[in-house]
Amino acid sequence: MTVQAEVRASLEHTFQTIVPIDLASIFHGLGPLPAVVATREQTGAWDHAGATRVVEMADGSQAREELTAYAAPTHFAYRLTDFTGPLRHLARHVDGAWWFSCANGRTHIRWAYVFEPRWGRAGLIRLAVAPLWRAYATRALALAARAAEAPAI
Repeated sequence: MTVQAEVRASLEHTFQTIVPIDLASIFHGLGPLPAVVATREQTGAWDHAGATRVVEMADGSQAREELTAYAAPTHFAYRLTDFTGPLRHLARHVDGAWWFSCANGRTHIRWAYVFEPRWGRAGLIRLAVAPLWRAYATRALALAARAAEAPAI
């Protein structure tokens, strides 16, 4: 799945705003998809491959997140694993990647998400999870873009 947005902010500013953004500020619940309420146990700054943290959800579940790539100001990627909620029955892991590019004074953002299904679960992910996730990610990206466009305080 891929979602995209355009931001009226510089490439560098957009990247530096979105990469360390508070996940709870952009991932609000949507139907059965819980909101993110916090992150914890972060291993240092969120600015290099290998950094990890635990993402806590409103339903009490959690997942481990690891940055798998970091190339400021154009790209970062991560993997989510060790799900404790319902997703643990559907996916082995989830890979996310963001790309940032600049043209005409605007920054283009592309965010791709790939679910690695458990055996026999690909159809369920494609039919049930993917449409919900696209809406969840579209809203999260819009909130992240708004944060990048907000004036500095």
